[in-house]
Amino acid sequence: MPRKKPKLALLADQIATARRIVEAQQALLERLRVNGQPTYEAEAALRTYVSSLMHLLAHADKLRDEALAKKAETKKEH
Repeated sequence: MPRKKPKLALLADQIATARRIVEAQQALLERLRVNGQPTYEAEAALRTYVSSLMHLLAHADKLRDEALAKKAETKKEH
């Protein structure tokens, strides 16, 4: 049976995907601006993607902090 990926590794993959989506949306927004097309919907989507990315990053920080605290507790016990 294959091993499960650690939560932080899975989260890192999700963060990388979210960053690629944000970059693609920014590129789309720029192309729309250059072509003089409306950008309202693309800007709204970008805000949503950036918000999701920020939530993922905050969650990763929280998990990292918890892992470090747990590691420090284990070292103190020995």
